[in-house]
Amino acid sequence: MTQERMTYEVVATVSPPAVVSADRNGQGGGSARLCRDADAPALDARRSVRAFHIVPEGHAPSARVVTEQALGSRFSGRPAVYRVEDPYGVPLGRISLRCRRFLHMGRKLWTVEPATGPVLRGYRGRLVWWALWWPFGLPLSLLCFVFAVVVEDDIGIGSPRRIIWRDDSGRAHIVFRGMEADDFEVLVPGWDPRLIAALVGLHQAFEPAEKAGAAGWYGN
Repeated sequence: MTQERMTYEVVATVSPPAVVSADRNGQGGGSARLCRDADAPALDARRSVRAFHIVPEGHAPSARVVTEQALGSRFSGRPAVYRVEDPYGVPLGRISLRCRRFLHMGRKLWTVEPATGPVLRGYRGRLVWWALWWPFGLPLSLLCFVFAVVVEDDIGIGSPRRIIWRDDSGRAHIVFRGMEADDFEVLVPGWDPRLIAALVGLHQAFEPAEKAGAAGWYGN
């Protein structure tokens, strides 16, 4: 299964939520529902346990995402690891999330390890924007929060969210555009769309768009 240059996003207003893809001309590439497993364990204290199926419209499930390792404490720095399998249990790859350790500098790191192909690593936010966020963006965000409480309105400024997944040579393969569009653009053809859908579903379960609610599609 291969793909051309496509854009993916989660639509949380349908039930079950769906990952919808389209090409650069807006032509639909397909839709796959994100179906949380009925026997999935309850969300743990760190909200890192995930178990769901990827189900293309009108078809049987094409992939399953399960938690191989839950996220460790902020002191341990142990990443959460998720296994992506096809309907027969054949591994398609692994996706991991490593958070910044307590009292350590750093950014969230998302890693994609396909069964075949290059390993991709993507850090949340560009360093230049984080350098501006801490002295300027954070205080402004706090002021907006206080103002929002006073006027009972939803006003706020978020921290940098853009992620670019690159291989070891520095080539960009996938881009999450964050506040620009809350979608994912696959820049290099040949990626298995099931693995991309798993990445989109996992990321949006942790860092959802505002319209999906604070808990994201997985917590709804």
